[in-house]
Amino acid sequence: MTFFDNFKSIQLIAAHRGYRAKHPENTFSAFHASIGRCHFIELDIQISKDFVPIVIHDPTLARTSNAKTLRRQLGIKSLSVSDWTLLQLKTLDVGSWFLEADPFATIANQKISPEEISRILPEKIMTLEEVLLHPSLRKLPVNVEIKDHKGKKQHKQVVETVMDVVKKTGAADRVLISSFNHDYLVIAKTFDPKISLGVLQDYSHPHDLIEYLRSLGAAAYHPSDSIVDGQLIRTLRAAGIGVNVYTVNSKDRQKELFRMGVTAVFTDFPELP
Repeated sequence: MTFFDNFKSIQLIAAHRGYRAKHPENTFSAFHASIGRCHFIELDIQISKDFVPIVIHDPTLARTSNAKTLRRQLGIKSLSVSDWTLLQLKTLDVGSWFLEADPFATIANQKISPEEISRILPEKIMTLEEVLLHPSLRKLPVNVEIKDHKGKKQHKQVVETVMDVVKKTGAADRVLISSFNHDYLVIAKTFDPKISLGVLQDYSHPHDLIEYLRSLGAAAYHPSDSIVDGQLIRTLRAAGIGVNVYTVNSKDRQKELFRMGVTAVFTDFPELP
């Protein structure tokens, strides 16, 4: 069994960093809130100083935590995730920033109240293992995006640390590994030849796209919505390759993409058709 065998539908909704429009992204509350609103969740992986896969999008802690305040107490100068140990990361509040930032104006537009957010605080940073084993989430398929660690000491071991967790938790059949660093995808296959891979691409398509994706052993292509058209989708689907498009918050655009044949859309406002 592989990742896409989990679904009966071929028009899939993926919760981008969870239900991040109404909850702090990449946190338990965002993932839990997406249950029943999506077919699978997407999350991002950075690696801690002590080589633990951590669920957070940015390479630094500045935007989505109170690390600027706590680092002085902990004697840490850097705000890079890779310079903090798991124990240090677990002291952070990764939820309160949402109240002030209101990134999708859902608080301002009364889609969610400050009181609802306050009740879940403080949110603690999660490890990949915690997500995959959490009783409320453990049956939910997960797209694990491995962020690029080039230039960091974790670079050579980032894929191994992630794949070790996937194996340890027995979650391989519900995990889709994706990355903009396509070398990471090749390495992931050496640890588990059956693991499903999604090839992320933002501004342009690789040369000889079909052959390129086949050379990586990709199950799906993950292009930005800005570089997608009907011909691309038809060509990829005819070749047996899934097309999962990011990030699509417009309901009309989602319907248009599904009519063109895309396999999944990533959205900050997950809602099942």
